[in-house]
Amino acid sequence: PAAQEQLLRPEVADSVVKMLESVVTREGTGYRAAVENYRIAGKTGTAHMFHNGGYDKERYVTTFAGLAPASAPRLALVVTIHDPKGEAYYAGDVAAPVFSRVMGRALRLLKIPPDGNLVPTQLTEPTGVAT
Repeated sequence: PAAQEQLLRPEVADSVVKMLESVVTREGTGYRAAVENYRIAGKTGTAHMFHNGGYDKERYVTTFAGLAPASAPRLALVVTIHDPKGEAYYAGDVAAPVFSRVMGRALRLLKIPPDGNLVPTQLTEPTGVAT
């Protein structure tokens, strides 16, 4: 593919990826999106469904969007589940595990090498956030 215009400075892009990696740590809302031996960056989203001109408080749309490996992104994937059934409806519980299975298989199928020594992402303070 042809070279594209750079939209973000590399240090800003790195900060965003680090923040998104924190979502997939044990303390994050998307920890179920983790793929063994790969650094994953992503974001969960849970919203009420729009219905009859308003929001239905009993129905949800859940999304997990992520990329891998976070160290040198090669793949991006968005999983959206409309109106999940059962007790669970948060994206971290519903969409993130689907992301993990699909992304894990894609990484292995495409023979994308795993990351080296994995150290959980720890943000000590917000980085790159305007105040």
